[in-house]
Amino acid sequence: MATQKLSFFEKIANTLGVLYRHQAQQFPRRLTILKAVGKHELAPPKSADWPAIRADFLKVQNFIQGKQYVNLTVKEGLVYTAVALEIVFWFFVGEMIGRRYIFGYLVPSDYVSKDTRAQVKEQKRLAALEA
Repeated sequence: MATQKLSFFEKIANTLGVLYRHQAQQFPRRLTILKAVGKHELAPPKSADWPAIRADFLKVQNFIQGKQYVNLTVKEGLVYTAVALEIVFWFFVGEMIGRRYIFGYLVPSDYVSKDTRAQVKEQKRLAALEA
């Protein structure tokens, strides 16, 4: 009995099914690893961590002031650049999370700052005195 040749879409469907079943089996293990790493990596620094943080910051400061970056290989330079960009990007992501909006702060159209209100009040008071 001859086997029927699978079409392109059937091959893709079979491959996706195999991948899905594999990932579904791996999900519980990966979720526990993700939770453990998240709990450790995303926790704020403890008071015992501050001396190490300060020492690392001083190392970076001395590295820049001593112009030791000219002795880096291209690979090391790219790694340090990638780390610096990651820090910058996470800062901007945190800003967006804090604002709860991607493009900027949502300011109501009828918003008037306290300074502007005080200036208007002062102008009205001066206008009333002149009249």
